[in-house]
Amino acid sequence: MRIMFRLLALFVLVHAGIQAQAIVPRSAFVMNFDYSRFRYTETEHYLEVSYGIYPSLVTLVKEGDVFRGGVALTTVIIDTRTDSVVTSHRANMPVIITDTSQQSMQRALVAKLAYALPVGMYRLHVMGQDLNVPSRTDSSSLALTIQPTPATAAISDVDLCTNVAPSTRTTDPFYKNSYEVVPNPSLIFGSTNAPVVFTYAELYNLEQERAYSVDIRIIDGRGQVLKNRTRSRRFSVKDAVDVSTLNVTSIPSGRYRFIMSISDSVEGKVLSQTEKPIFIHNPNVALPLAAATLAQSAVLAGMTADELAQEFRTARYLATTSEISLFDKITGQEGRRDFLARFWAEVEKGRYGVLDMTRTLYLSRVATANQRFRSMGKEGWELDRGRVYILHGEPDEIERMPSSEDRKPYEIWHFYQIENGVQFIFVDRSGFGDYLLVHSTKRGELQDPTWERYLR
Repeated sequence: MRIMFRLLALFVLVHAGIQAQAIVPRSAFVMNFDYSRFRYTETEHYLEVSYGIYPSLVTLVKEGDVFRGGVALTTVIIDTRTDSVVTSHRANMPVIITDTSQQSMQRALVAKLAYALPVGMYRLHVMGQDLNVPSRTDSSSLALTIQPTPATAAISDVDLCTNVAPSTRTTDPFYKNSYEVVPNPSLIFGSTNAPVVFTYAELYNLEQERAYSVDIRIIDGRGQVLKNRTRSRRFSVKDAVDVSTLNVTSIPSGRYRFIMSISDSVEGKVLSQTEKPIFIHNPNVALPLAAATLAQSAVLAGMTADELAQEFRTARYLATTSEISLFDKITGQEGRRDFLARFWAEVEKGRYGVLDMTRTLYLSRVATANQRFRSMGKEGWELDRGRVYILHGEPDEIERMPSSEDRKPYEIWHFYQIENGVQFIFVDRSGFGDYLLVHSTKRGELQDPTWERYLR
């Protein structure tokens, strides 16, 4: 298998007086990553994997006038048909900082790796490891398919980028088809970091001089188009590159779908379509909540201050730390009702990327969790399995492993529609039915590759 390797570490070299000998992050290590597939030959595609690292989450040690650290990037690709490792590759990304201002520490460093893969089904494992503190890691695993390119008009995956610009620098790590294509692995855009979404996609099997419409749009969880751009194009070649931009500073914060399609301009028929999730962060854009808040307030009417407090307590998995602190300071019935009404209105508008969640659905899951998972004098919603059930619903599959002479009972919950497939592993460590989460492959959850030690 051919492997193409491209790696870029962006260096921040601005002088500042620094006295400390090391910078130790207070937050967990997080690695963003994204991937795109592009046709290479009739039977192979390039799988491009991009990584994003923030210096503020890397342990940095002072060496002379700079702070130095690094991240080890490991990529493993497994052919799921044969359960064999196609490639296992490790590369180090250096992180060198002389300016420890917040702006510099929050500027993402980006790297890209590319692999030529035959048509087939694979599992992609990626891991980032803080080189100065190897116990600080983040990893993800997902299933992916390399499909043959159809003989009709087709689109590759779309790269969502912080910049795409014409370039002749063929040695640039991000050079591709006469462009410098700088990906945004976090897929987060908005007024505070990346107000414009730059896109790069490849179009295949085009008919020369035929009139096409190329459309990009952002859609919310209810199918409403929040932003779109349509362009009419004619091509003089069979295969072409499409580059576009979309300003997203007017879209409320949340998780959305970014969809790109190519259509016949005459008939209007969609010929090919591709999509990715996109995360928008515009803290100054207000959600249209007035009517929704009034509706929620009517639903909450008649509840006592204590009942409102208990409801918000169970809803803490959707709340921010500041919201929890603020609610604790509100003691009156009216104030709590108004707070909770706006909270649920925001939830149902898709706040912080939580889509398709309603107050009714959430409270229904709380009741079910209490019935199923109550243990050790605690309500089910307070326990790990209850939390996961409330946030994600019924697992697609549950593997229940009973206890044995040398093994404690445990459960593996599979969700196949989340992040292309994730697992949650719970172990009854006490032996009294209180199953604790010991490992998950979902981003942002507890990850412990050595979780099996808890079975002993």
